[in-house]
Amino acid sequence: MKEITKVKVGRYWLLIIIAALIAPGSYVYAKQIKAIDSVTVVQNSWLPQESDMTPSGLDDVDALLKSLNGNIRLLGCGYHGSVLESSKSFSDGKLNTKNAKWTCVAITRAVKGDKCAIDLNLTFKLTEGSAKSAGVAVAFDFENWSADNYVLAPAVVYNGNRFRILPVGYPPYIYNEKDRPLDMPITVTNIQHLNKEKESARIELRTGNCATPMLSFFDPKAKRGWIMLTTQETRLGNTGLIIEENATHDRATFVLSAPGVREYKTIMCGKARSGDAAVDWKAGDEVSIKLRVYNFKAKNIPAFFAKVFDVRKALTGKNTYRNVAPYSAIAEIICKHHDATKWYQNDQYAYITNNPDSHYGSQIGWSGVPVFGLPQLILETPERLRRITASYDTLTKYVPGKTGLLHAMFFKGQLVGDTFRQAKQKRSVAMVRRSGETLYAMPQQLELLRLRGHGNMIKPEWETMLRNIADGLVKLWNDYGQFGQFVDVETGKMEINGSTNGAVCIGALALAAKYFNEPKYLELAETAGEYYYQRDLSKGYVGGGPAEILQAPDMESSYNLLESYVNLYEITGKSKWLNYACNAAHFFSTWMTSYDYRFPPNSVLGRAKVNSTGSINASVQNNHSSPGLYISSGDFLLKLYRATGNKRYAELYKDTVHNVIQYVHTKTNPLLGSSPYGAVSERVNLSDWEGTTGIGNVLQGDSNLAWETLAALTSLQNPGIYLRTDTGDILVLDHIEAKVLKRDKTGLSLKINNPTTYDATV
Repeated sequence: MKEITKVKVGRYWLLIIIAALIAPGSYVYAKQIKAIDSVTVVQNSWLPQESDMTPSGLDDVDALLKSLNGNIRLLGCGYHGSVLESSKSFSDGKLNTKNAKWTCVAITRAVKGDKCAIDLNLTFKLTEGSAKSAGVAVAFDFENWSADNYVLAPAVVYNGNRFRILPVGYPPYIYNEKDRPLDMPITVTNIQHLNKEKESARIELRTGNCATPMLSFFDPKAKRGWIMLTTQETRLGNTGLIIEENATHDRATFVLSAPGVREYKTIMCGKARSGDAAVDWKAGDEVSIKLRVYNFKAKNIPAFFAKVFDVRKALTGKNTYRNVAPYSAIAEIICKHHDATKWYQNDQYAYITNNPDSHYGSQIGWSGVPVFGLPQLILETPERLRRITASYDTLTKYVPGKTGLLHAMFFKGQLVGDTFRQAKQKRSVAMVRRSGETLYAMPQQLELLRLRGHGNMIKPEWETMLRNIADGLVKLWNDYGQFGQFVDVETGKMEINGSTNGAVCIGALALAAKYFNEPKYLELAETAGEYYYQRDLSKGYVGGGPAEILQAPDMESSYNLLESYVNLYEITGKSKWLNYACNAAHFFSTWMTSYDYRFPPNSVLGRAKVNSTGSINASVQNNHSSPGLYISSGDFLLKLYRATGNKRYAELYKDTVHNVIQYVHTKTNPLLGSSPYGAVSERVNLSDWEGTTGIGNVLQGDSNLAWETLAALTSLQNPGIYLRTDTGDILVLDHIEAKVLKRDKTGLSLKINNPTTYDATV
């Protein structure tokens, strides 16, 4: 039974900073959960059997899927615990089993303005009898399938995760030199994946695993893309998202199930039994599922990601913004917290640190100095300036290797490597990203010192160190043809090659070229920018940014690459880099949560009524969202918006820079128990990768300097109000309210309201 409703389808910029006082109106490591070995032999398959190939009755949906050799099935499912035991197809809206009679009413609608899409609302109902441990599902089956198809589930599956798998525990590292030749393929831990080899495989997710509730793929042969969007949940809870492929890789199915029942779930570096359960049904019980399906032309992977970016909110709609505390108040609270707790010194050296008693608290570049010093430099006091310059002195004196590149950590006089259990045996091995982050951040801070009238504080040895880093990166590139991932900073030998870990080095060298007036740095930045676009981004891979995920796709290297392209465009004016930046932004958007997740009402984030849109997922391996960009204010998204005029980039920008403030622990926003006010934790758990009780909860008592620095930079480097005076378009980023009251030849009037309990300087 179905009902079909047919619908006919038919620069000038100015940054306004308004100064006014408005009255009030180290990574935290998850505990290890025992993983199971990779499962590739699929039993109780979701793939259709001959007896299942009955007409669904949804001819318009089948017609939409025809050019991809696809069709739709509506299913009634039986489970034994969390294991699929049976699935039977509805025929023309009906399904009869031994003990029950089911109906499904399907309403399809054309999508206004998009002939490549269709909306589908399904209401499954048990009309007679009963069913124990049961559920329903929608399956999209594809024949003439190919393992060359690029499969995407935002923030958790990229190219089907068909990477080389090393089943190692957390924190992972490739210790055996034979496992890391210079030409090794992209290598990850035992994440959920499809197989390169001719083996069957199944990826089992629920909507909370994904930044957007979506399954999708790009067919390079047909030059077409397919996207299926849904909502987070039904009345039965979060919905299941399943991808299954047969052993010969010529058939695949994409399943949406209610309730979401997985045999295995994602955990750190592997899988574990899910503990999911179906439900018991009685006569009259029903559940409704809402989805939208696209089949569209796409000439390549960047075009596919452009469509993903365009439609990511199409079903869930625009989000709302929660005002917690103004930027000005948050920045002061965090910097005062850091004054009191984030410092170490003795009679030999001194530095800003997350934890003076752990070498992970004293990292360099990535998750460390000099990035950590910028908020205190912006909100300078004499003591903060003293601490920053002392940190620079320690960095310059103790951390550089013979190559000019930087060691990973400096801890109470000891240099520590990036190799985890061999950190003290291989002290000189470090991520190349650490040197890149330092070269990117520190020249900007030195320029700020000059602008503030403190140029006399800048020491020649600081600038010599920065030039040595740039020269070290040039030599590394000349030796290996890429920046690689981990390098011995004493010998220059590449420890582990590959990944996009060095993406930040592109932007860093571009800025170094300007700072030192050295053209060879810009020449290499452009060469590297093209290389990483062709090798990685255009193929739908950007990964390996954090130290502890091997080379898994991740958000950090993704935004590093985007920011580098924005910098190349600003410095060179070449349109190519702006095009690459747009493509990188589309890829990056797949890491950002695109809707307001409904947290368990008794969880910390549920009680606080946190809106999750704009939180950013960490990596394919570490399946949690987080407050924002590790570690950046996100102001490069404003630059992208200004360069293109594309309001979708403005929305992306506001989503993340407004979102961050929600996770700062304050008197009026208590999240972290005994933590000092100004503390921030990295967790925004939408999934159960750390257990069901982890959803919506944060690490009590936590205080993570990296995420606090992110929140402070967000507050200090982004305008509270951005206004286009030529059009009157307004972008309110701060936790205030503002609107244009009047605009004429004489000027423009704004009304600004502060709905928080803090004074606000905007």
